[in-house]
Amino acid sequence: MTPEPEVPDVAALRRDAHERAVGRPRRPFAGTVDDAVHAGVALRRYTPDRRHPGTAVVFLHGGFGLFGDLELQDGWCRRAAEALGVVVVAVDYRLAPEATLDDAVADALAAVDLLAGEGVDRLYLDGDSAGGAVALLAAARTTHPVAGLLLTNPNLDLSLESYDDALPGGPGRPLSTYAMRAWTGVEPADAPRLQRSARGLPPTLVAVGELDSLRPEARELADACRRDGVPCRLVELPGAEHGFVGTARAGEVLAEAAEFLGLG
Repeated sequence: MTPEPEVPDVAALRRDAHERAVGRPRRPFAGTVDDAVHAGVALRRYTPDRRHPGTAVVFLHGGFGLFGDLELQDGWCRRAAEALGVVVVAVDYRLAPEATLDDAVADALAAVDLLAGEGVDRLYLDGDSAGGAVALLAAARTTHPVAGLLLTNPNLDLSLESYDDALPGGPGRPLSTYAMRAWTGVEPADAPRLQRSARGLPPTLVAVGELDSLRPEARELADACRRDGVPCRLVELPGAEHGFVGTARAGEVLAEAAEFLGLG
């Protein structure tokens, strides 16, 4: 049996992540930013002045499934909305240990339903790190057409079987072990390995840092896409670690996404 992971102070993790996020200067944004609540889910909508009509992205933040909120990756959302020329709706999905991965997916689907009801006919899902698992599952479960999937250093192998400890730039195994068990509600050996199948997925861009311990599962998803006939582009950023979306390297990925997804 897998040893019991050390139980982290989740409240402190959430508080520290929020304080770091709100302490960063706001990225200038040519457009409007509005907060709202839909079906009990807090959302933040980024509407750039220059945008494709009828097109939107639902964004799911990272944070091990344990922490994160609408502030955590506000800068990425602003950058993505402008670079891709789309409305971005960030989702403050429910977190472990109080809630499950399935609860997080349900919250993502509430945002998808909202946008579809508003007449959005080109809908994309974007997930970073743990949010990558939420985005992938939401894309697979929604009844609405999804035009594309953008995953940045995604957590997909929730068993951590493919986690590469030899790569120094990963999110960290001890916290990942606790988080994935709390999020999935099962032992690691029984946790989903989402990277093994791409059946039913839309065109998918996967971006991962060369030094990220999650790189093997990003490569495995790209292999699954090729095997299952899903258009896919794998972007490996030289010298980049986990969390590159908060750095200038984000622009490289968004340029790739704009070209691959037909946006920008």
